Amino acid sequence: MPASTKTQKGTAMDYLAAPRDSGIVKSLMASVGYEAPKGGRLPAGVKLDTLTALNEAFTVEDFSDFVSSIQSRVAELQAARRVATAKVSATPESIVAAVKSGKISLADLKAALTDIDG
Repeated sequence: MPASTKTQKGTAMDYLAAPRDSGIVKSLMASVGYEAPKGGRLPAGVKLDTLTALNEAFTVEDFSDFVSSIQSRVAELQAARRVATAKVSATPESIVAAVKSGKISLADLKAALTDIDG
C-alpha cells in the first residue's frame, strides 16, 4: 500500500502495483484458483500467500525450465519499456555537465541550438 502521509511507510507490495484496468493481478489470482466475489475483495493475505507459494515453487529444481521462461519474458518486457530520458536543467553548467557525462551528445546539443537560433 503506498504511503499517503509523510510519516506513513509503504509496503513491499508497492513494487507489485499494477493498474487495476490491466487486470493482471485479478488474472494471476484466478489462475491459481482465487476469485473475489462480485464487487468484493480477495481473502485477507491471499496475494501475499500466493507470492510466498510461488517463491517456494520456483526454487524446486523441476521448475528450472519454467523459471527460465519467466526470466526470459521479464527481460523482454523490461527491454520494451520506455527508457528514461535525461532531463537537463536550463543552466549552462548543467548542459556542459550533461555533455561531459554522455547524457547528451555534443552533436545533439549543437542541433538543438541550431533549432533555437532558427
